[in-house]
Amino acid sequence: PGCGGDSPRPPVVVITPEPVRGVISQASLSGFQPDVWISIDIPLSQKGTLDITVDWTAPDTWMYVYFGRTRCDYAQLSGRTCPFILSSETKNPKPRVLYTEELEPATYYLVLYNVPRDPRTGIGSDNTEAISIQIGLTVKASGERTTDTIRLGRPTVVPPPGL
Repeated sequence: PGCGGDSPRPPVVVITPEPVRGVISQASLSGFQPDVWISIDIPLSQKGTLDITVDWTAPDTWMYVYFGRTRCDYAQLSGRTCPFILSSETKNPKPRVLYTEELEPATYYLVLYNVPRDPRTGIGSDNTEAISIQIGLTVKASGERTTDTIRLGRPTVVPPPGL
C-alpha cells in the first residue's frame, strides 16, 4: 500500500504440471535357461522416459540386462558388439531397474542374458529362471498423452549361427 490509494497486487503463481508416469506393460516368462539370450521388442508409441524393472527367482543368478535401438544377432550379442543404449552386467541388484533418457517413438529391444556358471571365475549360475518385467513410461505433462497399452513383442531366443 502506498500513496494514491493503490492496493497491492497478489503474487503471480505459475503452476507447472508434473510429468505423468504409468505402467505400460507387464510380462513374465519361465524356463529361461543359462547361456541363453532373449530379445523382446518394445514398440514405443509416444515420446517419454522408460523405467524397466526385471526380476527373477534365484538370488544367486547372474542376469545381464540390456536395452537398445538395434535388433542384434547372436554374433553381435556374444561378441559384445551390439550398440546398446543401456547395459547392466552384474549379479546385483535384484530386481534390476534401468532408466532411459527421453526416447522418441520407435521400436526398442530389451535383451536378457542368463549368465552360465564359469568355474574359473565363479561368475554365473546353473539356474533356470522365471522372469518378470514391468515397464513404466513417464511423459511430460505438456505433451499429448496416450492411454494405449504397449504390447511387448514375444520373447524370442536369439539362436547361435547355424541353428
